[in-house]
Amino acid sequence: MRKATEYAAVNKYPFFKGYVQEFGKVSIDNDIPAMLSFFFIQGQIAAPYVRIPWDATHLDPRVHAFWIQPSRTGKSIAWEFVGDVLNDCALASDAYTSGSDAGLIGGVTSEWVESEDGKKEQVTVETQGMLGGQKALNFDEGSIILNPGKHSQETVLYLQSACNPIGSNSNILVKHLSGRRIETESLASLWITTYPPKGVKEYVLTKGIFQRVLLYWSHWDMDRRQKVSQVRMNRSYRKAKDGIVSYDEIVDYFKSLEKRLRDRVLALTETTYTEWTNEMTREEQEEAVQSVMYEMFTADESYYAATYDVVEDFYSLLEGLNFAIADVVASFVPAMENYSVILATHIAMMDNTWVVTGDHLDMAKDILYDLFKNLIQWLEGEVEVGAKKMEKENHRKDWLEAYNNISPVELDKRGEGWRKKSAVLKQFQANHHITRPTAFKKFNDWAAHLFDAAKDGATVYIRLKEVDA
Repeated sequence: MRKATEYAAVNKYPFFKGYVQEFGKVSIDNDIPAMLSFFFIQGQIAAPYVRIPWDATHLDPRVHAFWIQPSRTGKSIAWEFVGDVLNDCALASDAYTSGSDAGLIGGVTSEWVESEDGKKEQVTVETQGMLGGQKALNFDEGSIILNPGKHSQETVLYLQSACNPIGSNSNILVKHLSGRRIETESLASLWITTYPPKGVKEYVLTKGIFQRVLLYWSHWDMDRRQKVSQVRMNRSYRKAKDGIVSYDEIVDYFKSLEKRLRDRVLALTETTYTEWTNEMTREEQEEAVQSVMYEMFTADESYYAATYDVVEDFYSLLEGLNFAIADVVASFVPAMENYSVILATHIAMMDNTWVVTGDHLDMAKDILYDLFKNLIQWLEGEVEVGAKKMEKENHRKDWLEAYNNISPVELDKRGEGWRKKSAVLKQFQANHHITRPTAFKKFNDWAAHLFDAAKDGATVYIRLKEVDA
């Protein structure tokens, strides 16, 4: 992907560019996550006030992010910066590492209370889980939700529901405990990071959570690690350079945005601040927000003209796509379309306007097009699903059959279990009635990665790798 500063939205708004710069003082060479975290915070600020009408339904302004990147490359320390901004903006945040479903959606507990006549009695009280209410929720090790165990499967389902539009029935998380029905509405924004665990690509293609988040994958080779290390070392004993805006100015921007959004809702609904904060229930607030969502933000004609380019550009990325993943990747397009409208609304907020324009949509699409392209390129790399996965498994079995029919030998200083490569190829030829050149090609295409190789004189030997044994 491009650098964040190459996107029009970042360059147009100094506080956005300044935020990316401040983020980079903490987490080096992670400017795309920096850009996403800005929308993440802004979405959490707007969550109580903004609903984006979509025919008979609506979206909300939250931005959920899933960041896949090798360990020790700045993911954890990035949250320290995001967490500081959230805290200074008086926005609740929490961190999830592991725990029960009750920890996520709430549960019941018993408490002793004193009645009017002075007697103590035990009562059952509902407790709120991490997904309940308005908060930014950090999964610092997102691999726990990629584990196929029963608990993590249920966790993923709860996270999917939490990502559904606020104010919709599908956003209500339900759990039955001790004969009680626990219902939780979630205004949480999810920030999930992980190293790339085995099988993550297949998981991305098959689990609905990834069609509700903005997924960013980044590879770090040794050259990139070394460059970042050099930058880190050169910053020691140095005072951080001033950016184009200060950290305090960034916080002030988010605080003023919250007030601006709240004041507009109050004006449109003819509600006082006291009524909103002290007298209205969360359900009443939601009803009020939805009643004015067609007036909160509007779209002009340029916006609708720009939607054609959005659709065309996203579908252009599907041309020539590997048939094994084409249909699944195509199912991500509606999510990209949704986020295009969400980010366009975000950019309108940054523009201090209540009208979403074609320029706002173009700037949003510019970012999302590259994220989608990055996702597709990553998935196409080595992903194994459907027919391709079955084909690979069949080839593996065929080669192991040929390999196991050859008697093993011991090589001096290299240990036991080696087979002559030529003998394995000859056995594969015989099993499948193919020519020697075809057998060589099939070995290189489908089996070479399964084996270690060694030479004894001019003779090549192979041995099954331990991880594939």
